[in-house]
Amino acid sequence: MQFSPCLNEIAVRDGAIAKAGSGPGLLRGAHRDRVADHVAGGGALGVVMLEIHDFSLLRRLFRPEVALAVADAMAVAVEQAVARRLAAHAVALAEVVEPGRVLVLVGGWDEDADALDRVAAVLRLEVRGGLREEALRLTGQALEIRGGAAAVIVGDPIALDMALAAALSEAARLAAGGEGGSAPAIREFREILELGRVRAVYQPIVNLRGGDVFAWEALARGPLKSPLESPAMLFDVAEEAGAVFALEKLCREAAIKGFSRRGQGARLFCNVHPRTLLDPQFTPGETRRLLDKYGMEPRDVVLEITERHSVKDFNLFHRTLAHYRDAGYGVAVDDVGTGYSGLFSIAEIKPDFMKIDMSLVRGVDANPVKRALLETMLTFSDKIGCRIVAEGIETEAELACCIRLGVHFGQGYFLGRPECPAVPPREEVRLTIIRCASQVADGFKCSSPINDLAERTHQIPPYASVGEVKQFFDGNESVHAVAVVREGRPEGLIMSHHLDRVLSTPYGLALYLRRDVTRIMDPSPLAVEWDTPVEVAAQAAMARDREKLYDPILVTCRGRLAGMVSVRRILDALACVQVEMAKGANPLTGLPGNVAIEREIARRAEAGRPTSFVYADLDNFKVFNDVYGFQDGDKAILMTARILGEALAAQGAPDDFLGHVGGDDFVILCDAASVEPVCRAALAAFAAASPALFTAEDRERGYIEGQGRDGRVGRFPLLTVSMGVIDCAFAVPVTMDELGLRAAAVKKYAKSNPGNTFVRDRRAPLGLPEIGGGDAFCAGGTPGAA
Repeated sequence: MQFSPCLNEIAVRDGAIAKAGSGPGLLRGAHRDRVADHVAGGGALGVVMLEIHDFSLLRRLFRPEVALAVADAMAVAVEQAVARRLAAHAVALAEVVEPGRVLVLVGGWDEDADALDRVAAVLRLEVRGGLREEALRLTGQALEIRGGAAAVIVGDPIALDMALAAALSEAARLAAGGEGGSAPAIREFREILELGRVRAVYQPIVNLRGGDVFAWEALARGPLKSPLESPAMLFDVAEEAGAVFALEKLCREAAIKGFSRRGQGARLFCNVHPRTLLDPQFTPGETRRLLDKYGMEPRDVVLEITERHSVKDFNLFHRTLAHYRDAGYGVAVDDVGTGYSGLFSIAEIKPDFMKIDMSLVRGVDANPVKRALLETMLTFSDKIGCRIVAEGIETEAELACCIRLGVHFGQGYFLGRPECPAVPPREEVRLTIIRCASQVADGFKCSSPINDLAERTHQIPPYASVGEVKQFFDGNESVHAVAVVREGRPEGLIMSHHLDRVLSTPYGLALYLRRDVTRIMDPSPLAVEWDTPVEVAAQAAMARDREKLYDPILVTCRGRLAGMVSVRRILDALACVQVEMAKGANPLTGLPGNVAIEREIARRAEAGRPTSFVYADLDNFKVFNDVYGFQDGDKAILMTARILGEALAAQGAPDDFLGHVGGDDFVILCDAASVEPVCRAALAAFAAASPALFTAEDRERGYIEGQGRDGRVGRFPLLTVSMGVIDCAFAVPVTMDELGLRAAAVKKYAKSNPGNTFVRDRRAPLGLPEIGGGDAFCAGGTPGAA
């Protein structure tokens, strides 16, 4: 919708309406005829004035171009609100009266007393929501939008201009005084609270390893086709009415009530406004009473704290949050990447889940900066022990990119829309996730279906007592897990050690022995379809909560239980193919291994293609691995593989080659002209990234203490990388022994230099006659750098 020029003679000064110029009327031409016909036909006509509160102060506080940009953003927000909300009205015209003040002419609203006020309230809320993000970006604060509405009282179309001017004056007075635009919305909101007219819809949060639903986020909605159906508008009005806590309490009950009926066995993410936890009416036991009422446990619920609202009393907030954690609830931080406190609030909250805002996820497949940010958040989450949920996934390309980066869980319209009843992702989406996850395995494949490993499952019905299960385990010591099954479909899993732990607590026997097993079972065990590849099932198993890492996997066929697979059996199956896999690809990095490296060298030699051979090796890696452990050692190797790959992609040719010999040794094959830029880029990136592998104390000291290869304890420098470069002409045949001997010599010389260094052999390229003279090696890099 374009802004109408029909009111371009109206100016608003100091709250009063005056006619600009000396034209014969306020409306002209086709617009006046249209409005006059509407009035002559008995149609109601009204005006709504919308303005940014204290816009004159905003102009004084900020540069003129900033204030004008805010005003322009407000005009766009009005245009969009009119298009959305007034499309069905006979007259819907918008006009920028002056910067920060917009007039809307409305015809066709119902003639009851509050109808026009409701239109004004809806437009005001829509504009405030539409302007919020741009206002925060430009000024760092949310802006208040005020509104006023007045009916145009006209009996004769001839007097239309005078009646319109009077209505404009009244609407402007109400808007300037803050007296209009909120009362009708607050009245409707109070009615929603009193009658409990809030409903919940559920959007799936999907495991990006196996495609199963990990959790459901409950989202609040107002009454259907009501102006307050939108959750944003609903909570905006709640803040104005000072009833956020009352609304959240109603939303939480609707969410838990609707979720308990589904029996899906997944977690429930519930949004919590941070200020709710600080509300004087807040009572920590309220949520637990709701869960007991609907047959749920705290472990089933994740409290989702949004970053879009500031928290002033952090001490009280964290004490309250600690109470919830102690009770067994999970904690998630929403909208990561936007909001008030950013990484500081995450560090303070220490969440179990971080939900990355859709603004960072949208288009991540085509935006290298967003990918880098997401990679950084994944590294950060790994260090603080939480998991990432990518919100707003809307395309298959975004999904595939998130999977490649290693994101744990995904949410968005491509995976599933918010619905009630909840609808899981389509089968083709699940298969897409499995396919992408399989590709990420990068060569380390065990693509046989998981059903090939399935064993017979011990089953019990959900009405069996805990005492009966205990008796079964006592009589079958080799059995450690039983599935709870109803009509052939798995509903839960009971592990013997978990059962023993529950019964050994004070009063555990008295509380649970005669109760049915649903009280103590895991209601969300990992279940995969029979044709899921083994390596995908293994990835899904490793993505579980720590306490469930070694629980068996249930295998289903179209939802019906077909068998059970232990984690040990999966690891045995993967170990059986590991030797063969290592020949073609390294299982840790997924890079080509020894056989592939030799094949690539032979291919280049056969083609007579001059090539630079780079041998890269980490210095003092054994000591680092001993001191920090194998897990951090693997991180160092993976980081090195990533850095070498990125340097080769940025500085090399498309068909250059990166291989992983094993351990901390890598090989690069590239053109002679690009080898030095590749090496320098890799050394610079490693020097910047490697300090993060160490503790702050070790970084400050500049060394670690450990045992060297000779068995002696001493001080060793921090990790560095050494790179030896050999040029190969391949004009005459070159044996792998010749290449290996020269590579070892060059690498040894490189490692004798301190810091991150590369050394290039200055002797004649392999495959050409020796040309003597000059030094044997030419060194470069960042000597002495850690």
